[in-house]
Amino acid sequence: MSRLLALAALLLALAGGPVAAQGPTPTGAFELPARPVWAGEVFDLTLVWRVHWATFQNLDGDLGWEPGPLVAEPWSPPALRGPPTDGWATIALKTRATALQPGRVALQPAEQQMIVQTGVVDMEEYRRAVTGPVSVRSAPGRLQVRPLPPAPPGFTGAVGRFTATSAVDKAEVRVGDPVTWTVTLAGVGNWPAIQGLAPRQASRDFEVLGPPKLAEDRSATLFERSVRESVTLVPRRSGTYVLGAFEMVTFDPQAGRYVTVRAPAITLTIRPGPNGEIGPPPGAPRARPDADVLPPMLNGRGNAPAPPSDAAFAAGLLLAPLALAGLWLLLALHRAWTLDPERAARGAHARLHRTLARLAQAPAPAERRRLVRAWQADAGLRWKLGRAAPTPASFGPQGAWRRLWAEADHFLYGPAGQLPDDWAARASQALAELGAPPAFSPATTFRAANLLPAACAVLAVVVLGAAGAGGAAPARTEPALRKAVAVQPTDWRARHNLAVTLAARGRWDEAAGQAAVAWLQQPAAPETRALWLRAAGKAGYSLEPRASVPRPRDGWARAAAVASPAAWRWLALGFAWGGAGGLALVLVARFRPDLQGLRTLGFALAAIAALGGITAASALTSYGALASPRAALVWKAGPLRPLPVDTPAENAPVQLAAGAAGRIDGEFLGWRRLRLEDGRAGWVRRENLIWIWNAGQ
Repeated sequence: MSRLLALAALLLALAGGPVAAQGPTPTGAFELPARPVWAGEVFDLTLVWRVHWATFQNLDGDLGWEPGPLVAEPWSPPALRGPPTDGWATIALKTRATALQPGRVALQPAEQQMIVQTGVVDMEEYRRAVTGPVSVRSAPGRLQVRPLPPAPPGFTGAVGRFTATSAVDKAEVRVGDPVTWTVTLAGVGNWPAIQGLAPRQASRDFEVLGPPKLAEDRSATLFERSVRESVTLVPRRSGTYVLGAFEMVTFDPQAGRYVTVRAPAITLTIRPGPNGEIGPPPGAPRARPDADVLPPMLNGRGNAPAPPSDAAFAAGLLLAPLALAGLWLLLALHRAWTLDPERAARGAHARLHRTLARLAQAPAPAERRRLVRAWQADAGLRWKLGRAAPTPASFGPQGAWRRLWAEADHFLYGPAGQLPDDWAARASQALAELGAPPAFSPATTFRAANLLPAACAVLAVVVLGAAGAGGAAPARTEPALRKAVAVQPTDWRARHNLAVTLAARGRWDEAAGQAAVAWLQQPAAPETRALWLRAAGKAGYSLEPRASVPRPRDGWARAAAVASPAAWRWLALGFAWGGAGGLALVLVARFRPDLQGLRTLGFALAAIAALGGITAASALTSYGALASPRAALVWKAGPLRPLPVDTPAENAPVQLAAGAAGRIDGEFLGWRRLRLEDGRAGWVRRENLIWIWNAGQ
């Protein structure tokens, strides 16, 4: 068609007068989001053609555009944006797209063929417009894609705004009747990159029939879907069961943080069936109903040790007892001796010498049989055979020992067995050729397996002994728990119970803050550790350990969590005293020649104190500002304002994520000045902070 129009224009030009010049050239450009987008975020993308309304006729053919490296939906039909202005009109096409990888993304230009007026033919009596096709190429686009923050556990790649629902087709069934449990995840997000729905939990008293069935809404688009996953369960036993809540960690690009999409748990009533209970599969353990329950509250009160002030810690560094290092070393030495793998072999080797010396004295037959049995028992230990009844073949290529063992068996269990006269001499020679086992090495004391249990014992007795559990059970309502925390900020049990209460109401952001404080004050308690890890995941905490409360997952984080930041501060002071005491002994030995034995002791104490000081310093480094008595935690995301006034949040140079930690170094009315670990400082509302070691009112 376009060729016919061009041919007609040519014929008209030949038949008539001259053709006027072509009109203004159309242009095209992409309209991108004003801010950088997150990797995986679904954003609106608009292609705008600007055409001269007097010369434009229509768009011809399909739009040519290569979306890579973006993933995009089909373009919408072209639409005119309002009436022409100054003779120019705007035609817009819209789509939605996502970038899976961070960095600067270059958008390929789009090409569109248009029918426009290419000129005017002057005839004798009139003027005629000539139209023809032109190919218009848009300008390329540039898009900045931000990488996602470090992901919390359970994140499967879902970026967007999602909702989750959970339902069963029957709330009450009988044993043996199937019930269908359906979870629906819906929303706008990067569905092509989602690796599937999060797993669900159900009691082992249910039998699952077949694999889960997936279904999508028929009106689903590339980025907007509703996915249903259904599983059929058959109850085996009667009772009241709870199907666990469905939870899925997603990244909300509008909020800029990880959130947990949650569908509440479902209660099922199972009535007895006509055939009674259905037994579990052979070998399956008896299971109890699985409920999405929070950790239990704790009874009593716990008084965690508070850290020394920053000034006292910087000026002193010499307060805890010197005996801590020696006790740690003695406990580690005892553990190393107890767990030494050569210990049994050394004892057996010594007893073998005594047994053979007694046999060489030709004792009575009954005594001889007892000694030979003792020789066999100790020979098995010396050779580390690890068998209840070794045989001659157990000694491998050692011919002398094989023969000795066979002769001993013949003597003990054979009919009228006799022990050769030279048996004891040959056994002594074989034992001498074998040699003694390796002696105990004191260096094994410093292995991690021997040092850490001793350190735990010392910390539990010396440092954490003040964290008592006395007193009556406190009130467990939220107002009462807040009052208890305000009166005694280091009551980690009250902090834990307050976090459980807030989590039960679905306020996971503030619950995570209180759970973090409870764990910091008493990291050795398994209840505080479990609640902190769970609440941090639900609240979407994703900051680095030095910028927030660390999570004890890897080996070093668990080692540092042996003690609280306050305890590590006191331990650092104690190790400093130990090093000073050891050097003092060396100095005394230098001036008192009659006390030269103190030199070695002094060097040993100084070395142990140095090792302990390095450990304490490393632990304090992992905690960062949290070891200060002025430490505070931001439980609610918000801006770090340069002045204590409510300026627009988007104007603040720093946006604090939930879980950020720092020191309070200033106060003004309802504001607190927070200094982060990296040196940045600003003002935060008091109600958005949770103090770690004091009430902070």
